[in-house]
Amino acid sequence: MGLFRRREDEPQPSDRIEWVTSTARRMLAEHGVETTIAHGAQPDDVTLVGADGHRYPLFNAFAKTHGATAERASQIVAEHIDNLVDANTTVSVDRLSADELRQQARTRILPGGEGRPDEPTFRYARPFSEGLILALCVDFPTSVQFITDSDLDGLALSLDELYAYGQLNTDREPIDERVEPAPGIQVVVGDSLFTASKAANLPAALGAAPFGTLFTLPHRHMLIALPITGPETLSAVESLVALTMQVLGNGPAPGGVLSADVLFSRDGDVDRVSSIDEDGTVSITVDARLQHAIEQAVG
Repeated sequence: MGLFRRREDEPQPSDRIEWVTSTARRMLAEHGVETTIAHGAQPDDVTLVGADGHRYPLFNAFAKTHGATAERASQIVAEHIDNLVDANTTVSVDRLSADELRQQARTRILPGGEGRPDEPTFRYARPFSEGLILALCVDFPTSVQFITDSDLDGLALSLDELYAYGQLNTDREPIDERVEPAPGIQVVVGDSLFTASKAANLPAALGAAPFGTLFTLPHRHMLIALPITGPETLSAVESLVALTMQVLGNGPAPGGVLSADVLFSRDGDVDRVSSIDEDGTVSITVDARLQHAIEQAVG
């Protein structure tokens, strides 16, 4: 054994959050951007704020560097900062033509609720289910820019057109992997930031499900679905929940947890059908709508 480990094998410092933050600040300074640090409610909810007001969130950098060596983590942070800087020099969405918006608009499922006072708002967004909204964004080559309330008046397309083209484009986003880890359960995974958002049009992603589909959205790159086929569906829900909890327990979710809830979708209507008690036990509520779907599936 050599006396010295190679630099690329060294782990990140124990104060990883502080180290990634300081590394990102240094890299932004090398781009000529001096920043201050804004902390959120969670330790990894950190945003660097430039003197011009531009915000550089680091949550994804923390998630992507989890478990990486110091050398690899530095590369990941550098890529993250480069993409954020590119995003701030990207053409504003209100300067895009109608044709550009038709090609680049995407729908995206996001956690609902009001953010901090200094954060953009999405009051225009359409409800998806309890706690989730369906918002719009624009996909650029190296970044994604959300469409916020302040953008709407200057856009070349109406809101209805943006949702129509945005959903079509989200439906077309590539899927990198499909697996069936348990009977009836379909897992869709993709590098695309819009993989989970395919849940806004499940037939396009999974095919027809006449009686509806139970599904979860652990994070933006994954959709776990259980089309309703009959009484056996209820016994398979346990596997759906277990798989979702396993995914969420395997370290930080890329982009943060989207939803741990079990949702039921049929004919475009989505309801939450699960609840979690204080000790983390998940319960499924078979309401009248879900019960009717199961009875119809039995025939």
